[in-house]
Amino acid sequence: MSLLFIQPKPIRQSQLLNRLVLERQTTEEIGHVDQLLLDYQAHRVVALRCKSGLLGTKKRYFAWSQVESIGTDSILVNTSKNHKAQQKTESWDSLIGHEVWTDAGNKIGKLVDYLLKPKSGSVVNYLFSDSGWHGVMDGMYLLPPVAISSIGSKRVIVLETVAQNSKPYGEGLNKKIGQATDLIKEDYQKTVQEFQAVKRKAQHIPEHLKDKAQSVTEQLKDKANATTEQLKDKAQSVTEQLKDTAKATTAHLQDKAKSVTKQLKDKT
Repeated sequence: MSLLFIQPKPIRQSQLLNRLVLERQTTEEIGHVDQLLLDYQAHRVVALRCKSGLLGTKKRYFAWSQVESIGTDSILVNTSKNHKAQQKTESWDSLIGHEVWTDAGNKIGKLVDYLLKPKSGSVVNYLFSDSGWHGVMDGMYLLPPVAISSIGSKRVIVLETVAQNSKPYGEGLNKKIGQATDLIKEDYQKTVQEFQAVKRKAQHIPEHLKDKAQSVTEQLKDKANATTEQLKDKAQSVTEQLKDTAKATTAHLQDKAKSVTKQLKDKT
């Protein structure tokens, strides 16, 4: 039965630490990954150690061949396979934390991680960084297994020529700061350009408002003049009507007075 791996690409051993371990058949929780055991002579992961119980004091070993699949959230192991409990041997170690020296006698840093193939457990590259602050600033570098000439309990010796041409892996703070600086510059330039565009538009706004205000003022003046003329015409019309009414009333009263006077004369 071939193993099915969700992650076919090489992964970092540090990404597997503390990952949940489940039994493939029963789906029961076994514990969490405590350590990967590396056969540094073969540069291959041969087993994983799982911790469980109170404070993780209970340890259990599984051969790498028992690993059925590696997912983003858990590792499935098959405990039904006939494997004897794996015990750590002298040739098994993690190598993490070992100092890295060149065959020219130069200390270049320490091993901090490694990349492995999920299916076979073979190490693709070790990762090392300069000790201290420089390692944080510059990031990690790739170190192929063939570059390691000897391994001790605390140190590894690598070929000087290979170490000098190590390719960077990941990004250190220097690169991140540089990228952040570039983004800030780009954002600043964009902000300046937008400000200049707004400023140019703002220079035309007063003239536009002046023209608009002048147009509205002219319209109001025309409307006011028209209203005044209408009121004058209306007032003149009312005045004429009042004059005509007054004349008619006066004539009527005169006629009425003449009629009354005549009647009085006739009676006398």
